[in-house]
Amino acid sequence: MLLNTQENLPVVFTQGDDTVLLLLATNDQGVPVDLPGASLSTQILGPNGAGQDVFPNSQHTVDPDQVANRGKFSLALSSTDTGNCGLGQHKQIITEALISGATTYFQGPNLLAVYADVPLQ
Repeated sequence: MLLNTQENLPVVFTQGDDTVLLLLATNDQGVPVDLPGASLSTQILGPNGAGQDVFPNSQHTVDPDQVANRGKFSLALSSTDTGNCGLGQHKQIITEALISGATTYFQGPNLLAVYADVPLQ
């Protein structure tokens, strides 16, 4: 199963930003997956696949209209969350969805770039 952004654009943020990621869960053919009642947890992978913090269900919001907005959900990250994300481009986001007792994993390879919080000179 695949994970993408709702705008089909890569996610970019700077360490220390407060941000909300707008994500879309799809099957292998790119068709959005129904997420009613889903419990989600997301992990942003760092260098060599090393995992960062796991962001729990409480930081996710599934779009309540899964008929018109099937597969859409968001992940809210605080400045502390983004500050703990490792730097780099082409990072992977993995979301685990528990729906009606079944676990499904959605992978977004090369979906995220995290930049350092450095002032411009």
